[in-house]
Amino acid sequence: MKQEKISPRVIERLTKYLRCLENLNPEDYISSEGLAEKMGFTAAQVRKDLSNFGEFGIRGKGYNIRKLHSDIEKILGVNKTNNIILVGVGRLGTALLSEPEFTKESFNIAGLFDKDEKKIGTEIMGKKIRDLKEIEHFTSSKEDIAMAIITVPKMAAQEVCDVLVKAGIKAILNFVPVKLDIPEGVVIENIDLYGKLQELNYWKERKLK
Repeated sequence: MKQEKISPRVIERLTKYLRCLENLNPEDYISSEGLAEKMGFTAAQVRKDLSNFGEFGIRGKGYNIRKLHSDIEKILGVNKTNNIILVGVGRLGTALLSEPEFTKESFNIAGLFDKDEKKIGTEIMGKKIRDLKEIEHFTSSKEDIAMAIITVPKMAAQEVCDVLVKAGIKAILNFVPVKLDIPEGVVIENIDLYGKLQELNYWKERKLK
């Protein structure tokens, strides 16, 4: 398995395969053609994506849905609980905490952090909000915390990012629409909600012409 050569697009498609498989009968089998048809991809693309990680399926029968789902979970590392800290408990941060996708067994919000003195020490959904200054101590005293979500104002984003990197965080989901400087060894996924609305609006405008 040559992980260093795997494209981010392949990983993105794996998450889509997983979501599709979740809605199928786990006892059934599905061919690469069948999965491709449901996903809007080609059968060759499905087979190529999966071949990056080994051999899957039975010739002439296809993929056992339960096993393929389990195998993709292992590839993505979501067959276990992954601890995350969330920095910035404002409207967006609070909304994410209420999102069922973040309460699945695969991901656990282990800590909440903010620099607003009015929020520090209070609880939200049974979780205590801690001072931003406590991040490094918190991550060093807990096991397996290597992911973080940032939902802070623009002006504070880089400072928060630096604190997270210093604390040993290796993966960041950034909801702040600014480009953050990160060192090698740290991965970041930027979610620009307003940018996506602008993209969507472009296509909407074309449909209206």
